[in-house]
Amino acid sequence: MNKADKTNKTPLAMALANTKRPQATPLEVFKLARRRWLEGKKISFGKLAKEIGVSRGTLYRWVGKKDLLMDELFWSLTRPTWERAVRETPGNGIDHIVNVHRNFMSSILSFPPMQQFIKDDPSYAFRILTNFSSGVSKRTVKLAAEHLREQAAAGHIQLHSPPEKLAEIFILANQGILYSDVISGRSPAIDKACTIVRLLLSSSEAVEQQTISPESK
Repeated sequence: MNKADKTNKTPLAMALANTKRPQATPLEVFKLARRRWLEGKKISFGKLAKEIGVSRGTLYRWVGKKDLLMDELFWSLTRPTWERAVRETPGNGIDHIVNVHRNFMSSILSFPPMQQFIKDDPSYAFRILTNFSSGVSKRTVKLAAEHLREQAAAGHIQLHSPPEKLAEIFILANQGILYSDVISGRSPAIDKACTIVRLLLSSSEAVEQQTISPESK
């Protein structure tokens, strides 16, 4: 192609005429992995690298180990699911908080790709979904803590413990109960998990009321 031909072509036309694969990016890797997981497929670094057109070494430099990639994948689904549960659950106070957790857990467990993920590799699913040192768990705790903080600031609940500490107990207990039941073949114990949330919140309010009661002085 001579210089005149190049100047007459648009960037789109030149890109379409280029038979070479466009340069990949870390974000494209994430999008591809997310798309494959939503299709119910296992995430393989070898297949991802081949499909995106980079080496496995490059893939590892971009996204880290597989667990880190899965963390980001789950977080991209967890955050909007939590925000929707908060937005669509009516009321305020303890009942509202308990039902937000109920709706959140129900949505996660009824999601077909999640069901397929647990079915395909139960041991790996349990490890990554209940790993409290993982990014998605820590960020979910922050979401739950912020929700508690907002409810307390509005006067809907009283807390005797820091919101972060309560949220950590909620998420840790709920993950352990739910995923262990699912992987063992039992029905998800969402009611049991919600009971823990309610008891902790009720205990928190009871302690707060006892602390401020004239009789306790």
